[in-house]
Amino acid sequence: MKKAEPRSEKSKAKPTAARVAEPAPAAPSPKKREAVAPVPAPPNVINNQPELFEKGIALFRQGRFAEARVLFGKAAEGPIIEMAAAARAHARMCGLRVDQAAPVVTTAEDHYNLGVALLNQRRLREAEAHLEEALHLAPEGDHIHYALALSRGLSGDIQRASQNLRRAIELQPRNRGQARNDPDFAGLLHQKAIAALLFKSSEADS
Repeated sequence: MKKAEPRSEKSKAKPTAARVAEPAPAAPSPKKREAVAPVPAPPNVINNQPELFEKGIALFRQGRFAEARVLFGKAAEGPIIEMAAAARAHARMCGLRVDQAAPVVTTAEDHYNLGVALLNQRRLREAEAHLEEALHLAPEGDHIHYALALSRGLSGDIQRASQNLRRAIELQPRNRGQARNDPDFAGLLHQKAIAALLFKSSEADS
């Protein structure tokens, strides 16, 4: 009986090497959002926010809601959060009061009276708009020409101011003397076009 021959090294089965799993690619890290810097308030608001708010409160108590709303709007841009919130609330209240108090303006006299009120507040652009409408409705109103002359003169429109003043005097000669003694016209007397209308005639029509 033959002895079993030992297997050669070549005939032996080679052990299979275990495959090492390749690591999965790492997920890209989410990009960090860049922080958006807050828009800084204007320097004048930063420095004056309490003062603006207090002035707004004073005007609010006086019933001057349109002017107060402007100041509250500026105070709302300031850095003090609680004060800014209060300013916004007061600005909304002012808006409601202004809307409720808006006058109904239809006639020439309505526009004239409102125009004169605005003129006294030196809100010249608004005053001129109402006075122009009054003149459109009542072209021969000497008092309207007179007020419009003043409004335009204070705005620096001397040419059109002198035209209105001339017409006011033509319609009612006493307007010449009134303008000469009117404190509001005092700052316009150095204008040649105005002075020529007010001082070229005798005192008979004053």
